[in-house]
Amino acid sequence: MVVYDLICAAEHRFEGWFPSFEGYQEQAKKGLISCPSCGSTEVEKLPHACAVHVKKETPAPRPETPAPAPALSEAEVKELLVRMNQYVRDNFENVGPRFAAEARAIYHGEKEEKPIYGSATQDERRELDDEGVPYGILPKPKLDS
Repeated sequence: MVVYDLICAAEHRFEGWFPSFEGYQEQAKKGLISCPSCGSTEVEKLPHACAVHVKKETPAPRPETPAPAPALSEAEVKELLVRMNQYVRDNFENVGPRFAAEARAIYHGEKEEKPIYGSATQDERRELDDEGVPYGILPKPKLDS
């Protein structure tokens, strides 16, 4: 998964999530990327600082002291959560309350690997943790304010 900062012809900046660099190129070539603000398909990738390619066998060097992350406003955090939740809804399969069983089956190779989302009880999450099954919890933003 790669994330690019994009800009449209009307200079609206937004973020795009793609399965790979090639996936981005293919979508851009076909005009499938559009600005969420104005709908323009005249979109360009903005330059970014994370453009270093390292062979998988060679671990990337880690800085001694990580740079502090820029502070986000409450509105920016809310927008980020809304976008992340929308991305998951659009690109992952909703397995509902069967999440723990599906994640476990995928992890153990009993089912085809695919992106899923759903719900799990605290006990089910503890069991997944005990088994080493990876998962993440994505908070839902409050949309009432």
